[in-house]
Amino acid sequence: MKKFILIILFIPAFIFGQTTKKTFIEMNVGIASVDDYDFSGIFPGTSVLFGKTTSFDSGLVTEAQIGLALPSILTAKLGFGAGNLDKNILLTLRPWPFFIGPQLKLYNFTASFEIGLNNEFSFESGLIATLGYRWKLKNRK
Repeated sequence: MKKFILIILFIPAFIFGQTTKKTFIEMNVGIASVDDYDFSGIFPGTSVLFGKTTSFDSGLVTEAQIGLALPSILTAKLGFGAGNLDKNILLTLRPWPFFIGPQLKLYNFTASFEIGLNNEFSFESGLIATLGYRWKLKNRK
């Protein structure tokens, strides 16, 4: 039984290996397709987010962000994908307003294109496209 417990405790270390992390503040601007999925009715938006990206030796990258946005007041985003801290591609999920889609990061720049429900859960939008810039925060030791 003791061997089984030790194996269970060490499996995550073998799967994920070493990690590196980066915290940041990101400023985004974008457009939303209001009441449709074809950008015939667009509305501008912006956000400022605090986030953390974690890169695993295996090439796995995870990310979490939360912050203030206009017009939705609050927003958050979770991502899972491949790459490293400087260059990655993630599948992201926004719980509020609800959207899902890819995000590409190249050094300090990000771009995303996300699909929503086109109802109140997605702030009456079907699509959003964003461009962002990140400032790295100093990590505490």
